[in-house]
Amino acid sequence: MTHKSEDDPTQSRRRYLTGVTAAGIAALAGCSGGGSETGESEDASQGTTAGSGSESTTQSGPNYAAYQDVSITFATSSLYTEPMNDLASTFNEETGIEVNVTSYAQSEMLTKLQNQLRARQAEFDAFVSDVIWTGTLMDPGWAEPLEAYLNDSSLAMESYDYDDHLDVFARNYGQWNGETYGLPWYGDTMKLNVRKDLLEQYADEFNQNHDFDIMPPFPEGYDSYAQFNKVAQFMHDKGHQMGLEGRRGWNIVYYYPNRFSAETGMQSMLDEDGNSRLSMQGAQDALQLMVDQTEFARNPLSTGYTQSRDQFLNGDTWAVEQWGTATKKIIDKWGWEDGVRVTLTPGGYPDLGGWGMLVNSFSDQDRKDAAFLFAQWATSKEMDKYTMREHGVTPTRASSFTDDLKEASPQLRYQDPEANPGIKTLSLRPRNPNYQELGNTMQTRISEALSGSAGVEETINTIHSEWQSIMGNWPALRWAL
Repeated sequence: MTHKSEDDPTQSRRRYLTGVTAAGIAALAGCSGGGSETGESEDASQGTTAGSGSESTTQSGPNYAAYQDVSITFATSSLYTEPMNDLASTFNEETGIEVNVTSYAQSEMLTKLQNQLRARQAEFDAFVSDVIWTGTLMDPGWAEPLEAYLNDSSLAMESYDYDDHLDVFARNYGQWNGETYGLPWYGDTMKLNVRKDLLEQYADEFNQNHDFDIMPPFPEGYDSYAQFNKVAQFMHDKGHQMGLEGRRGWNIVYYYPNRFSAETGMQSMLDEDGNSRLSMQGAQDALQLMVDQTEFARNPLSTGYTQSRDQFLNGDTWAVEQWGTATKKIIDKWGWEDGVRVTLTPGGYPDLGGWGMLVNSFSDQDRKDAAFLFAQWATSKEMDKYTMREHGVTPTRASSFTDDLKEASPQLRYQDPEANPGIKTLSLRPRNPNYQELGNTMQTRISEALSGSAGVEETINTIHSEWQSIMGNWPALRWAL
C-alpha cells in the first residue's frame, strides 16, 4: 500500500490515504493501521483478550472484517459535528463499519449524557468527553475501561503507541483513579489572539508612554492581566473593543481560571485534599481584572464561545482568548503573524481544555468493540495530524509536531511544548464528580459580579463557601488533578 506523505498539506484525507475499500481492509485485517511508526516488535502489541467479542489467535491488528454488520452511534458536542462527521464517513469507507453521529448542544451535552447513562439506556455507543467531565462520567462506571482492548491482538493497532500522547492529555482526558477509560482526541489549551496589524499601527504612541511593548511577544504573551488591561483600555479609547465571554454559562468557568492562576500562581482552584483555594487574595484580584474588562469589551454579558469567535473574525474586536478550532479560523482569516499573533494568555497560565473519546460500558459487546476500533483509529498518529490540518483539532501526540505540519498549520508553533515550554504550565479546572455543582455555582455568581449586581469580594467569598460545602461531602482525594 502506498500513499503520499501524511504531512502534505495539499492532500485531502480521501486522496492521500490508501485507496483501500472496506473489502480490502477485510482482506488485510492483519495490517496494523498504516505500518509501525514506533519500532516496536510484533510481540509488543500482543495481549490477552478480556471478554472482547472478537478473539483471534491467527492475526495481529484490528479485525475490521468481524464488524462489517455492526452499526454504532457516536455522540459529540455540536461544536465538533463537522470533524466528527468527516471521521465517521472516512472510517466507514476504510473499514466497512458504520458510524452514525449524533450531536448535542455544548451547554446541554453533559446533562444528556448523564441522564442516558444513569438509566443505562443510552442512544450512543461512544462519545466525546470534555476534560472537566472525566470524573463525572468515569467515576460511576459509565465509561468502559480500555486496557483490555488496548492489549487485545484482534483489536489493537500495533502502531497505536499510547505513550505518544502527551502525558497531560493522556492523564486528564482518559484516566481516573489509575484506570484508562478514554483515548485523547483534541489536545487543547486556551490562547490569546491579538490583531497584530492593528497593534502595529498604535505601537509608537503606546510605547512612548508605557514601560512595556503594546505587542505581546511570541509565544510568551503579556506578563500579566494588569498589563493586558492597560492595552485594552488604550485600544478602547482608540475605538477598538476586546472580546470577553461574560455571558452566564460554561464559558465563564473556563475564562476565570486563566486569571485565577495568573494572580495566585496556583494551577488549580482546589488543593490536593479538595479544599477551595478561592480564599486567596489573588482570587479576588483575578475577578476584579475580569470585571474591569467588561468596560473594554464588546457586548460581554451576551457573548459566549461562538460570539467571541465571530466578533474577532468579523473585525469587531482586537483581542480574544479562544480555543484551537476557533484559532484555526482566525489564522485562516487574518494570517499567521500578518494580521494575527497567538500567544499564551496573560500571566502564562492558559486553561487546559480538550476532549477524549470514551466507550459506553452499557452497550453490547460487539458495539463496544466497534466503538473502540473507531476511537482508536480516530486518535491514531495519522488521524491526529489529519484532524489538525483539516479541522484545527489540535494534536494530543508528540509525533504530530513535525516541521511540515507546523508549516501547514502555524498554530502548532504555539502548541508545541518543545518550542513553547510555557504551554506546560496550565490552569487546571476541577474534573472531579462534583464538577457540575462547582461549575454551576461559579458561573451563577461570577455572572452576577460581571453585571454589577454583586461585588467582587462578596462573589468570591460566596463561591469559596459553597465550594467548601460541596467538596466537604466527599472523601479527601486528589480531586484537583
